[in-house]
Amino acid sequence: MKTTSPSTRDASSDTMAADASIIAKNDDHDDHDDHDDHDDHDHASSIFMVGQLKDLYRHRVADAEKRYHLHYNFRLPTDGEIKDSEFDAAPMVLLIGQYSTGKTTFLNHLLGEDFPGMHIGPEPTTDKFMALFHGGDRAVYTDDVFYGSASAATMPPTGFRRRDRRKVENDNDDDDDDDGSIARSVVTEEARSYGRLIKGNTLTVTPNLPFSSLSQFGSAFLNHFVGSSSGASLLRRITFIDTPGVLSGEKQRINRTYDFGQVAKWFADRSDLILLLFDAHKLDISDEFKNVLDTIRLHNDDKIRCVLNKADCVTREQLVRVYGSLLWSMGKIFDSPEVVRVYLGSFWNGALINDDFKRMFEKDEKLLIQELVDLPRCAAERKVNQMVNRIRLVKVHVCLLGTISKMTPRLFGRKRSRARILGGLDSIMDNVRVEFDLSKGDMPDPEEFARCLNNFPDFSVFPPTDRDLIEKLDSLIEIDIPNIISEADSVRLGQKAVDGGGEEENKNESTNPAKIVQVQPCDQNQTSLSIRGFLGKVVFFCILALSLAEGVHFWSYSRPAFSLIELQDGCINIANVALDHPKISEIRSKVATVFHNLLPEATTISPHLMQ
Repeated sequence: MKTTSPSTRDASSDTMAADASIIAKNDDHDDHDDHDDHDDHDHASSIFMVGQLKDLYRHRVADAEKRYHLHYNFRLPTDGEIKDSEFDAAPMVLLIGQYSTGKTTFLNHLLGEDFPGMHIGPEPTTDKFMALFHGGDRAVYTDDVFYGSASAATMPPTGFRRRDRRKVENDNDDDDDDDGSIARSVVTEEARSYGRLIKGNTLTVTPNLPFSSLSQFGSAFLNHFVGSSSGASLLRRITFIDTPGVLSGEKQRINRTYDFGQVAKWFADRSDLILLLFDAHKLDISDEFKNVLDTIRLHNDDKIRCVLNKADCVTREQLVRVYGSLLWSMGKIFDSPEVVRVYLGSFWNGALINDDFKRMFEKDEKLLIQELVDLPRCAAERKVNQMVNRIRLVKVHVCLLGTISKMTPRLFGRKRSRARILGGLDSIMDNVRVEFDLSKGDMPDPEEFARCLNNFPDFSVFPPTDRDLIEKLDSLIEIDIPNIISEADSVRLGQKAVDGGGEEENKNESTNPAKIVQVQPCDQNQTSLSIRGFLGKVVFFCILALSLAEGVHFWSYSRPAFSLIELQDGCINIANVALDHPKISEIRSKVATVFHNLLPEATTISPHLMQ
C-alpha cells in the first residue's frame, strides 16, 4: 500500500480549486479582448433566451396550467408555477447522501476554502439544508486587521491543513510542526468564515434568490434552511445545496418535522446536476435513502451522478468489489440497463492513504470539474429543454383532463362516473393518446395519475378539451421556441444588439418591416377570430330565443306562427292572459302589499311599478 506526501496532495487540492475557478475567470480577467467579446455575446445570448422563455411561459403556458389545476396537483417537473427568480437563477448543484459521506468536506475541497456555517465531523453534523451562493467581494478580518477585498495571494490561508499520517503516529511534539519536512497541523490556526449566514425565512423573501416557493413547507422546514453567502469564485456562476445526511430507521421519519423527501424533490427539480455521495467504507443503501432517491427521480434521471468518496481508504481488491456493488445497487434502484456515471476519488484536503489508483482519481476529478464548468455555459439550453418538456406534459394533461371532464355528467351520476373513470384509466389514456396523436413516452404513469385524480371529488371542475389551446401549445414547440433559439444564435454571433431593458429590441421590431409583416397578421387573425366568436354566440342565442317563443306559441294555439308579426302578437296575447289569471293577480297583490310595507313613501309610484 502506498501513500502520497502531503505536499503532493495539497498541490492536487490546489489544482482542483484552480480548475474550479475557471468558471469565474471571465469576471477576473480583462486582458483578452477577443475572448471577452465572445463571452459577452454568449452572455447576451443567454440573457436574451432566458428572457424570451420567461415571457413565453408567463403569458402562454402558466394560464393553461392554472386553468386545468395542474399546480401542486399533478406531477409536473416543478410542482408549482415557475417564478421569474427561478428563470434568472444561476445553475444549481444538489448534494445528497447518507450521513458522514463527506458532502460538506467535498464542498470545502471544491471551493478551496471554508464557508460560513461549515461543520465537519464523523457524526451527523449538517442538520440543515444549506444553500451556498456568491455574496460579492469578500472582506477578510484577522484579529484587528481589515484586508478588504483580498486576492488569493494576500489573503490568509484557510481550510483544514493536515500533517502526514506517517509522522503523526511517532511525533507528538507541537514544535516539530514548524519544520518544513513535517506536514502542518490538523487544526486551523484560527476560525475563518467569509460572508454571512442568512435564515430560511429571509431567503424566501429575497427577490434575486430562487427560494420563494419554499414557503409552502412552512416554518418547520424554514427553521432548518440557511443560506451561506461566500466570496468563493466558483460560487459566482454556480449555487450548491448541501443537505443533511439521510438517516436510518425511524430517525429519518419521526425526528424531522418536515418531509425530507419532498424538500429534496423541490431542490432536485430545480437543480442542473444532482450528486449522490457514497462512502467506500459503508456502501449499504438504507431503505430511507432508497425512498428519497425514488422521490427525486421523476423527471430528473438525466441529472443524477454518483460520487464514490473516500475511495483511497480501501485496498485495490476492496475498491473493485465496492465499485461493482455500487453499480449493481444503482441498477436495481434506477431499473434501467444504462449505468449511472460514477466518479471515484478522495475529495478532501488530506493525503491519499492508498495511491494505487491515483491517476484514475485525478482523471475522474478533472472530469467532474469539467462537468461543473460546463453548467453555466449550457444553462440557457437546459432551460429550453426543460421548457419544451414542460409544454409537452401540459399538453398531455390538457388532453387527458379535458376528456375526463367530457365523460363526467353535469347533473346526476357523478359518483358512478368518477368510479368508472378511475377504474378504466388505462383504456382512457390509450384512447386519448391515439385521438390526439400523443407520444407514449409523454403519458404519465396510470397509477400515479390515478392518485392525483383521487384528490378531486368532482371531475367536472376540469374544463373541456380546448383544441385551440392544444394548437397553441404545439405552435410553441414547433415555431416559437425554434425562433427564440435562432434569434439567440444571432445574438451569439454578434449580428444583433440586445439591450438589458429591451428598448433596443422594441425599436428594431418597430422599424423592421419584415418583423411588422410577421406580427401584424397574427394580431389581426386573433382579433377577427374573437369578433367571429362573439357574433356566433349572439346568433346562437337569437335562434334559441325564437325557438322557445315558437314552442310556446305552438303549445298555446296548437299551430305554428308563420311570420314574426304573428309570433309577436301571439306572445303578447299569451302574456296578457297570464297576467289576468287569478293566481297571477293574487301573487301581484301580495307583492304590492309587501312593497308598500317596506317603502310606505313609495305608494304613489307603486302602481306604475306593478304595471
